[in-house]
Amino acid sequence: MNRALAIVFLAMAMGVSSSALAQYGGAGGGHAPTGSVDPEGGQSAPDTSTPEPPPDPEAHAEDLRLHGQCAQAVPIFRRLSARGGFEIAQFNLGLCLLDLSKTEPEPQRASGLRAEGATNILAAADSGLANAQVKMVSLYLDGIGVIADPIEAGKWALIYHANGSRFVISLPDISPELQARLDSVLPAASWAQAQARADAWSPTAKDWDSSR
Repeated sequence: MNRALAIVFLAMAMGVSSSALAQYGGAGGGHAPTGSVDPEGGQSAPDTSTPEPPPDPEAHAEDLRLHGQCAQAVPIFRRLSARGGFEIAQFNLGLCLLDLSKTEPEPQRASGLRAEGATNILAAADSGLANAQVKMVSLYLDGIGVIADPIEAGKWALIYHANGSRFVISLPDISPELQARLDSVLPAASWAQAQARADAWSPTAKDWDSSR
């Protein structure tokens, strides 16, 4: 009888120990599930979050430009433009340099910023970027960063109007105000010269296409 009771008590003790081991993952033989431990004693869900990817540098720089922070945007645009194949970055670099020239107190430096800005916009226009082409119209009309040349302004107006890509992205015709300015300084003979220049123009070769 005493032996039978001892067996019963032993079985009960083993049952309690097995339950305890199951609850706490075993005494060294099992592995606790991954994830953070809840302070109340439970098991939280595993951490499956991933770090945020770095922002697109061109989009970030353009956002800076649109918020009037061209001083911070220019170095980013410069790096992208130097790589080739970033006509939009080159165009935005030119716009930023023109903006910075407006607040530059030193006249010679302001002139240099305008010239560099126009050079970058012209390069983007020569690559076929419609936004840059229409910008060159006003730059040549007003002589901003370039020598004023109404015929060259007319050339870029004609090139812009013939640019098929602008229809894809729904860019409008030149504004009536800008067209009126062109018509006021370009008689028929000058428009013929502008057309001849436009006919002789072709986009710059994009050697970078093969390496992208």
